[in-house]
Amino acid sequence: MLNFAIIGCGRIAKRHCDLLSSGSIANSRLQAVCDIEPNRAKEFGQKYSVPYYTDMEELVKKENIDVISILTPSGLH
Repeated sequence: MLNFAIIGCGRIAKRHCDLLSSGSIANSRLQAVCDIEPNRAKEFGQKYSVPYYTDMEELVKKENIDVISILTPSGLH
């Protein structure tokens, strides 16, 4: 099982979280989310029943993560 973390809880994050939390991607699950906006991080964490963070370094220290999806706005890629 691969444990995923999502960094950035914007528009596209919903799609990623939906797929990871629904079992649509074999051997993968959503383990945690992170956003610099506390309310957005909390909203996603509660919606998907996973821990949420505003600091990605804290997330990495506390969670057992195999893959991190960094979902920044397209203008920042």
